[in-house]
Amino acid sequence: MASRQTIYEFARAASIEGWWWWALLIASLALIVFGCVRFYRRDTAELSRPIRITLIFLRLASVAALVFFFFDFQRRTQREITRPSEVVVLVDTSQSMSLAESDQITGESRAERAAALLGETDLLEQFGKEHRVSVYAFGDTAEPVLLESHTNVGPMGDGNQDADSVESAPAAGSLSLVAIAGLILIGVAIALSLSSLLIAGFGPAVIGDQSSSPRVGWLLVTTAVTLVLGIIVAGSAYCADPEMSFAQLIGIEGAESSGDEDDVRQDPDEADQKPIRVIDWNEAIAASAAQSRIGDAISGVLASHDPTTLAGVVLLSDGQNNGGENVAAAMATARRSEVSVYPVGLGSSQPPVNVRVVDLDVPRRVYPNDKFAISAVLQATGSKELEVTIELLDGLDSTASGTPQDGGNDLPVEVIDSQTITIPGDGTLAGAKFELEPESVGRRRLAIRVIPPQQDQNDKDNVRDARYEVVARKLRVLTVAGGPTREYRFVRNLLYRENSIRLDTWLQSGQEGMSQDADTLLNEFPSTAAELFEYDAIVMFDPDWTAIPAESLDMLDRWLASQAGGLVIIGGPVYHPQWLRLRTDPRVARIAGFFPVTFSSRGLLMGSGREGGETAWPLEFTPEARRAEFLWVTDDPASSFEAWESFGGVYDYVGVKAAKPISKVYAYFSDPTTQIGDTLPVYLASQFYGAGRVYFQGSGEMWRMRRESVAYFDSYYTKLIRWVSEGRLLRDSNRGVLLVDNPRAMVGDTITVRAVLTDEQFEPLNVPEVMAKLLTPDGRIIDVRLTPLEGESRPGTYSGRFVVRQAGNHELRLTLGDALGEQLFRQNVQVRLPTIELERPRRNDDELADLAKTTGGTYWKVDPDVTNTALAAAMHNTIRPQPQLTVLPGTPDKLFAQRRNAVLLWLIASALTMEWVVRRLHRLA
Repeated sequence: MASRQTIYEFARAASIEGWWWWALLIASLALIVFGCVRFYRRDTAELSRPIRITLIFLRLASVAALVFFFFDFQRRTQREITRPSEVVVLVDTSQSMSLAESDQITGESRAERAAALLGETDLLEQFGKEHRVSVYAFGDTAEPVLLESHTNVGPMGDGNQDADSVESAPAAGSLSLVAIAGLILIGVAIALSLSSLLIAGFGPAVIGDQSSSPRVGWLLVTTAVTLVLGIIVAGSAYCADPEMSFAQLIGIEGAESSGDEDDVRQDPDEADQKPIRVIDWNEAIAASAAQSRIGDAISGVLASHDPTTLAGVVLLSDGQNNGGENVAAAMATARRSEVSVYPVGLGSSQPPVNVRVVDLDVPRRVYPNDKFAISAVLQATGSKELEVTIELLDGLDSTASGTPQDGGNDLPVEVIDSQTITIPGDGTLAGAKFELEPESVGRRRLAIRVIPPQQDQNDKDNVRDARYEVVARKLRVLTVAGGPTREYRFVRNLLYRENSIRLDTWLQSGQEGMSQDADTLLNEFPSTAAELFEYDAIVMFDPDWTAIPAESLDMLDRWLASQAGGLVIIGGPVYHPQWLRLRTDPRVARIAGFFPVTFSSRGLLMGSGREGGETAWPLEFTPEARRAEFLWVTDDPASSFEAWESFGGVYDYVGVKAAKPISKVYAYFSDPTTQIGDTLPVYLASQFYGAGRVYFQGSGEMWRMRRESVAYFDSYYTKLIRWVSEGRLLRDSNRGVLLVDNPRAMVGDTITVRAVLTDEQFEPLNVPEVMAKLLTPDGRIIDVRLTPLEGESRPGTYSGRFVVRQAGNHELRLTLGDALGEQLFRQNVQVRLPTIELERPRRNDDELADLAKTTGGTYWKVDPDVTNTALAAAMHNTIRPQPQLTVLPGTPDKLFAQRRNAVLLWLIASALTMEWVVRRLHRLA
């Protein structure tokens, strides 16, 4: 809110400091006035008294004009800006807010209580009458997300003061009565001066004759006074409205429209922002974030809002900060900025009694009569440990065919196995394992169900389901090795022992007739498409690319792009540099296209030969690696990356220049001396290649993991090969493949979808978009739009994204064709809650109370007996408005100064001219 005020002042007077200067100035003016009066009284002693008064008045008027000019009378427009008070509401959207608000059975969750407080009470409306209100959601991001904002709501923002300021100013384009009055006075002065001349002309011959002097003299006095007064009055009107000429002021010319009024009203600082409103608070503040970053949220608000107008920050949270900036640092910043934080503690200081199934780990593909393990992670909260019964349910997937129309989320009903376990009540995670031996082939669905205690607060988290497929066909794998390296031998032996895999191998440096552990030994790369397309995955250990014909490389390209093959390339020091040096060989471009990275022209960047440097460097994993299931060498990601940290590291790597834009990087070689620019060399990366996947590993040194545990090495390669080949293994149709980049994700992750599709004639599909359906754990169906992938040279490749917002099994379905020739593609994404948000379910009263005390705020505990209405009234009455008044003095009006000087010159010239005429008529020197 802003208003404007016109200020008139003597600029010179403001710059004079010290009483002695004022004393000197007053004395000088008194001396000048005394000198003028004394000189004129002596010079006009022989004239009549009215003539003397006239001459002295005219001279003093000139002196007064000069004094006025000396003091520099100015006009400036002063703006007073009143910035309204602000209130910011921060709402925690971390997953701990999905826990029960209290220990009462069937009680609402913490997020639901916050939604009711914001949406069902008049809290925001009451705040809006006195403050500018902004509501933010915060979770695992560095900056809070603005949800709602309404600006200038209530009396402070209605714009009345601006309107009054405009209305109090003279209306542009109207006649000035003051200017007309001044002009009339000047006309009277001219008439009086002519009258005095006429009277003198019909009187004595000498105008100074005493017989006629009194009558003419008083006319001259009146003329002088009227003239000076008329110039002052007309000049004041002329200066007061610099936008109009004098002719316009007195109505001789028409006035032009001015934009001043618009300028006053349309102040950019006062322009109302469009309000942002939330329609559904339950949806807006859904508890889905993997972390609660309270410190980052408070710091972000303090950085984006003016502390001088911020009356307070209302924090709706359970107080469990587990990421980002420390709350103490944000608390200190708020205290320095004199901003009070008002925490509203949601949840219970006592942990609610609840048992939940946190995660369910099930293989996506298993084999008949082959036992597989099912792992469940459970968590309990309460005042003591809980003894619960866990049931394993299994059955055919009832949604295995057709596109879902009504959710189709029926769980299996047959109880296969059960066990009773004791779970600590302090939020510690506990595990349970089952084994299942499938007999029939097909898509199936299993679930883990907890029989909860009577006091359990939430029956929605007692079940977790997953889909899996029983397939009879073994995984066909081809290994290609330039030489019998340790990595090759260990992986070959692992795959040969695996009952679900049929292994063929081509050792390029091997002699004919030598023995190797494999189902089939090859002497060359498959020469026909029929032979090559039998394989699901190809693993290449520092291969001799020059031994593979160009025609075979073209088939390899087709096998990847259209047959959804999976390719693993492991770099090495012997043959990798050779193909890089073949600059004129047309195969180089094809080979380089397979890799998800680009290479430097210098080949290997190693210390010494195959063995590399003398120091092993650990891998520097990226956030993308934490979501890559094939890197989970144990049952859960946390312990998996602890295992990777205990792994001593690697010595070698091939000379990678950079990752391709479409690739995903999982790890870097961590030696800082090997940086290229500001980036470490890429060691692990992958990319989609049409419908297939390609995985790159910088050197063959994962065998070193066997020193920590053979199981780590076996798990890494087994999961990796199944991951790259899942496009072929899970194909539902010969018209293409549907892939997701991450089949196991955390709540809040973004899943990238890729589909490579053909039409009925098996030509690349060419349509603007295709629609897939996402079936969520709660039975809802969400449309996922897939559009042609930009930058992809192969037609028929589509891409899209969706965000998983709840734990459980998500099934993505895509249907092609009509009812007679319908083709159904499916992919499953298993989503889990990060355990960090579930480990501390209690409300953190100590930290929230300390936050309020340190910043000068108030802490409200939301216990079951506290109503939302009473809480809203308490917050409104406690947080008082804190508007800020800012005065902008403005700059002197140059046009006013010009007109002021012109008026002063008119006055001085008129006074001196009349004085000269009077003196000449009375024959004075």
